[in-house]
Amino acid sequence: MKMPLSYIFLLLICLAEASCTIENLEDIPNIPKTDFSSYNYVLATEDASDVDITTFFAFNMKDIFPDQQYDPVNNGDLFINSNPSTSSGHLSFGQYIFSLAKDKKGYSSTPGLYRLTLNDQNRMYVDGELNISRDNLFPARQLCIVNDHLGYFYDEGKEAQSIQIFDPREMRLTGSINLKPAVSQYRPAAKWVDDAGNNLVRTGSLVLEQNQGKLYVSIVFLETAGFNLIAESEKNFYLAVIDVYTNEVEKIIAYEGVKTVAFFVSENKGTTTDEEGSLYFCSWGWNQFNTHNPSKIFRIRSGETDFDRDWVIDIEKHFGARHIAQSMISYNGQIYLHVSDDPYTFGDDSSDDDPGNIRMSYYRFDPLFPDAPEKLNIPSSNVSSRMNVFSIADDKLYICVPNLEKGKFNGLYSINKSGEVKKEMTIENKYRPTRLYKLHQ
Repeated sequence: MKMPLSYIFLLLICLAEASCTIENLEDIPNIPKTDFSSYNYVLATEDASDVDITTFFAFNMKDIFPDQQYDPVNNGDLFINSNPSTSSGHLSFGQYIFSLAKDKKGYSSTPGLYRLTLNDQNRMYVDGELNISRDNLFPARQLCIVNDHLGYFYDEGKEAQSIQIFDPREMRLTGSINLKPAVSQYRPAAKWVDDAGNNLVRTGSLVLEQNQGKLYVSIVFLETAGFNLIAESEKNFYLAVIDVYTNEVEKIIAYEGVKTVAFFVSENKGTTTDEEGSLYFCSWGWNQFNTHNPSKIFRIRSGETDFDRDWVIDIEKHFGARHIAQSMISYNGQIYLHVSDDPYTFGDDSSDDDPGNIRMSYYRFDPLFPDAPEKLNIPSSNVSSRMNVFSIADDKLYICVPNLEKGKFNGLYSINKSGEVKKEMTIENKYRPTRLYKLHQ
């Protein structure tokens, strides 16, 4: 039977409108989620084929069977996916995830401070942002949130040696802390810019952490701004100690034998605080194209504002030369580390081009016995500079185990307060887990 031309024309119009609706889904207004009693867990994953593609999956942990392998995109009855074009996020706070990097826009670290939350359809979206100046070389930026109305971040293009103060609830700037006078006094001969006018003194690019009324801010003296190179002549890691209540820089302290903490990407956090209030720092030792330093974990003890010179976890001492600790967290009085099984090449040869060639295992350290590592019964994983594999929710430590290769476990494990290690989720290898969040009001 032949269709009337008018019917065909109407059908084509409907199809065109449907196509436009699908293409413009991002333009649909988002209504914030108000009930966080379900779909309150969010898993961030990195696409196995492109680390710049991050997908968020909201789900109910109680519905997951640990030994069943899931494809979160195709298992739409269990996982609700979304891609708000940000990185996996720096940290979560209440019903929000905060990210310092945009993806899929030409740069994997497009500057900005982005606040994400779930909408009433349980999809992640950006509900607020503070622009970070683009007139810089996209260095790493760290983020610290103290409470609903006090947070800190670094914006090199706005003020090269300052830390910005913002209100996380209202997403607005409220001030800044200028470290340049203190740095000038500490190092009168500091070189501030290169011949092209690029900043050579960065603050808060590696560490930005609040603990016991003090804000700790890293200071990096660069040799070459474009490659984040620290000069070979530098022998220390530098940290400013700032009073949170007065915003006054009290002093600058140095730790010998380490130059960097964490990694030069905005997604990785290299600090953690234990239940007693001691602050720990994790150095990979990476220094771009210059000589690398041994990977170490060091600390500032609770009640103090200077480095503890009598305590260290020396990764090379326990695991061998050029082994590194990549991620760190304190949980239940213990320090958990993600440590390379073999020497880490730092991009010196082709091994880093294929993350599958570098394996990472999971270890527990008792701070009272820092020379006695305990290897956990968790499968080894790939390496990724953009991840911090540990997170805490519901009094459990959750551990991401990212693996690209089919046949290798890819998913989540957990550890409870009793020390029990448990498999929590298995997902297909095309989605490498980077972080787990539990959002709440």
